[in-house]
Amino acid sequence: MTGVDRKLSARLLVESLVIVVSILAAFALDRWWESVRARAEEQQVLEALDAEFRAARDQLEGTLALHQRILHSVTFVREELDKAVRDGAPFVVLPDTALALLYIPPTTQLRLGTLDGLVGSAHLGVIRDGELRSTLAAWGSTLDELTEEEWASRQYVNTE
Repeated sequence: MTGVDRKLSARLLVESLVIVVSILAAFALDRWWESVRARAEEQQVLEALDAEFRAARDQLEGTLALHQRILHSVTFVREELDKAVRDGAPFVVLPDTALALLYIPPTTQLRLGTLDGLVGSAHLGVIRDGELRSTLAAWGSTLDELTEEEWASRQYVNTE
């Protein structure tokens, strides 16, 4: 092999290495950029979920307060009816609001658009924390149980 051939071979080797290193660097840069973008998306999702769950908490607290008023009303009406039966009274006078609360128990209907979108599109994986993902995935069934209990309570009050 002559000197020219060696120079040409060395040059081809260097150029080949530069091309391979450039391609590998491009892949690494692309993975890094995708990771940055994914973390930014996760942060946006977490902030949206935080806002939605804060609003849901406020709504649930309001619903709980109404349920407590209804419980107080049911207890009051039952006590007044029991007292009338004990006293042999032919009728009972009750405030309209006490009776009205018996017939308008709420049902909890929370709207969590971000969570619904993540679950519906199977995009919940954007959240890295596995425990949080599992908890969020189970949220719908937890809320369904609450609504079922509210309906059962409503039926009980209406029939009993």
